Amino acid sequence: MALGPRPLRTEQLARRLMHVSERSVYRYSAELTRRELVGRKEEGGVPSRVILSLSDPPGRYLYRLLRRFAATSMARLPSPGAQVQSWSSLNLLSQLWASGFLEKLSNEPQTLTQLSGGPHGLTFHQVTRRMRLFTDSGLLIASRPTGHSRHYELTEHGRRRMALVVGLGRWRHRYVVTGEPTGLTGSEMATILRAALPLILLPGFVGMSLNFGVASPTDKFGHRTVETLQGVIGKDGSIRCDRSSESGVDASVAGTMNTWLSALLDGNRGRMRSGGNLPLVDACLIQLNEVLWEIDAPPASTGAGGG
Repeated sequence: MALGPRPLRTEQLARRLMHVSERSVYRYSAELTRRELVGRKEEGGVPSRVILSLSDPPGRYLYRLLRRFAATSMARLPSPGAQVQSWSSLNLLSQLWASGFLEKLSNEPQTLTQLSGGPHGLTFHQVTRRMRLFTDSGLLIASRPTGHSRHYELTEHGRRRMALVVGLGRWRHRYVVTGEPTGLTGSEMATILRAALPLILLPGFVGMSLNFGVASPTDKFGHRTVETLQGVIGKDGSIRCDRSSESGVDASVAGTMNTWLSALLDGNRGRMRSGGNLPLVDACLIQLNEVLWEIDAPPASTGAGGG
């Protein structure tokens, strides 16, 4: 973010990032150069000077994505020399995603016991500690239904973080992954949809259901798979996602990964394949794009229940 406005000498960058040691600035700038996010130019002289700049397009695209995300979903952009607590939740978001917790929580609230099972390899104690961090950051909320164990679920604040995950998926597809047709898998996009859909309200379509499909690229044998899920509009107009069902479907919408990325990031839904109640499809897709990128209210304090 510090390199976004203009290139800087390494020592200038170190002075701007007062919360990071000079040694770490040199180490991270070398790593970002290796990953082709930062360009390095050495100028002659005694002593010589190293000029760092964002690479174009991968570094600058990521910078623009983070600026857009920060403008809608974070309290402020970090000013030069400021601490970066406002960005710390992004590290927790990456842990929530990479551990598989978000996939489980996108379906329904989960107990610690349910979250402890899975490929993440964390102990029950480690899962407990992670849940405390996630709730303190506003990504999750903990509740204890009468006579039941504590349950964890995504907050509105956490669900809206899917905007950044989708943006990173497109960035990864364009600039990071080579030889692969998409930056996200069908199941990952289905997870994003399950997490984001409860954000929208469709009171004019109470009781109706809508099928969502994410089509994978065609393989070398000409086959493709479609990841599907079904949303049911409740009495309050919110959508509850369930496994896909062929019965009682009022509308359907499907697309390739790139089509879904365009719909969620750009509001371009013209290439989606839809059927049934088209006003329901349009209302859903319009709100889905808008709610991910509108100005976000700060997360509510979790209080004693967040521990």
